Amino acid sequence: MKQINEFEKQMLIYRIDNLSNLGNKDFMASFAGIVNDFDILQKEDYKNLQDHDWCRDTFRHEYTIIKPISKNISDALVEEKKDNTGRQRYYDNVFYLGGKNVLLSSEWYDGKGKKQDNRSGFVKWLRSLVKERYNIGIDNSLNNIQRTDILDVYRPYITAIKSKPFLLLAGISGTGKSRIVRELARACWVEGSEEYKAQKPKNFEMVQVKPNWHDSSELIGYVSRVSGSPMFVAGDFLKFVAKAWENPEVPYFLCLDEMNLAPVEQYFAEYLSVVESRKCQENGTITTDPILEKNKEDWYRVLTSELTDNDDVRNRFLNDGICIPQNLIVVGTVNMDETTFSFSRKVLDRAMTIEMNEVDLYGGLDSQYEKIGKLEAGNLIGTAVEGVDVYQDNKDICDMALKYLEAVNTELEGTPFKVAYRTRNEFLLYVVNNLPYNKDKDGNELEQNFVIARALDEITSMKILSRIEGDATKIDKLLDKLSATISEQLKVISEKEYSAKKDDGEKVYSVSLAKLEEMKKRLESGYTSFWS
Repeated sequence: MKQINEFEKQMLIYRIDNLSNLGNKDFMASFAGIVNDFDILQKEDYKNLQDHDWCRDTFRHEYTIIKPISKNISDALVEEKKDNTGRQRYYDNVFYLGGKNVLLSSEWYDGKGKKQDNRSGFVKWLRSLVKERYNIGIDNSLNNIQRTDILDVYRPYITAIKSKPFLLLAGISGTGKSRIVRELARACWVEGSEEYKAQKPKNFEMVQVKPNWHDSSELIGYVSRVSGSPMFVAGDFLKFVAKAWENPEVPYFLCLDEMNLAPVEQYFAEYLSVVESRKCQENGTITTDPILEKNKEDWYRVLTSELTDNDDVRNRFLNDGICIPQNLIVVGTVNMDETTFSFSRKVLDRAMTIEMNEVDLYGGLDSQYEKIGKLEAGNLIGTAVEGVDVYQDNKDICDMALKYLEAVNTELEGTPFKVAYRTRNEFLLYVVNNLPYNKDKDGNELEQNFVIARALDEITSMKILSRIEGDATKIDKLLDKLSATISEQLKVISEKEYSAKKDDGEKVYSVSLAKLEEMKKRLESGYTSFWS
């Protein structure tokens, strides 16, 4: 077995994680590349992959994974088709594996529920070999591996995105909200590469929201009949969705700048609906309902050909409609003043919210920007959608988070701010996704309970405090009760005292307590909210 360094381990992890995102033919081609590059398979493994009974018992696969050939490819395929089905069970590409020319199976899950899923078992087996032979610390999935050398200032953004790929960045003008989205997109590329150095990486798109938007025609598009026959005029959002489908292994960032200059519920209604249809499939991919339904009319076929020249992507659009790809991340920048629209709870419940109001006037003078660190797809593209997807593997941690959320939700009883299952799911996802970031800025490992408490504090501000608004008669006592409960619950988890101030002796700074203190002060004017 070859020796590999830490960087090569990261690449191996990334390539295996990415298998779930690939079509069946690319799935097998990528498998061949991985085992050849990293010398994963041993003689016994090659023997097993050619054993019909072993493949069936291990992967629920009806045929062998590998078929050695000793004659030319055309003769081998003709012979292969002589079985009683008359179906070609192997791709007609010759691969060199284990010192032999082989064909690789085409009998995989077709993505439409017509066949039993046997890809996930195959990937799980491959992961177990990697764990055994390269001593990479994983449980059942390499998806839990993340880089932990990302600057801590970017950690909440990365964790929030992986928990829900719809993020709101709120704050005063000029704090770098749109810039950070561009830099997150840039960080997905190797430093020094063409995309990394580009002013606008291809995985980044900025759309400036206009005050006159009251439907989705500018973003998604519309059917025009000006020329006599119907044709679909695609919007920037739809065009960018197609680009993301063409490159599923790279996170794609759509930034809606000044998102609340127009009513979000009107111009972004389709996305708000579809983002809640996200479903985690057995093969590890996340699917959604179509944001644009497939159509038998000519204009739809023309539209698919205009959006992409990738045959696989176009066929997907023709068969399934245009859905939201797993690697698409939508980030809205938000300035709250008298010229903007407020967010309804429908929007806030579907998004992760991070406030950006702190200003360091000395920042950015030594260098143009802080480097985020290389972001792999596993850092940003989630593989779980609901609490049930992470609960069994992280039961103790999730139970701790649920006990905290129950205590907070008790204080919200009888108010319109009480949370339900959607928020519960996002609490669990955020806490679990944040676990790998368990080191301080000096590289010292943090106590797990402190990491959990820190995540709960952050997600409380993102998902609960962002929904609270009202006058003194309605929420004065509520703010006090929430402060007391949050402080008490965080202390129970981490055994540390928490404070609303950054430099308060031995106490730990809490973003939620600080925000509640700020909202409390605003009540002196008669009204307060997270956003005002």
